Amino acid sequence: MIDLAAIDQDTITARGQYATVRSAHEDAKKRLAILCGHFSSIAPQVLRHMQPDNDAQPNMEAVRGLLAEGRDALARMDACVAEIEGLAMQRAALKQAAWGRP
Repeated sequence: MIDLAAIDQDTITARGQYATVRSAHEDAKKRLAILCGHFSSIAPQVLRHMQPDNDAQPNMEAVRGLLAEGRDALARMDACVAEIEGLAMQRAALKQAAWGRP
């Protein structure tokens, strides 16, 4: 058992902050993985719509919708990447205070 009373209060606070930022960092990376999977699924759907069977006309409404969905997914990926970058920097800055090592 750890005697929490023996640990400096500033260290306990820093560790709580570090754990909070680390959790947000991990959650953001999971969101990015989901966004990347969604984004990568759009291209084959566009291709499938643009190559209809029996010389039919492509469903351009569906294609335009998929392209818009892709742009939106890419924008959300960009925002998520920026969030992960910021959280990584914040986490690194807290590490020394929380754990006494860089």
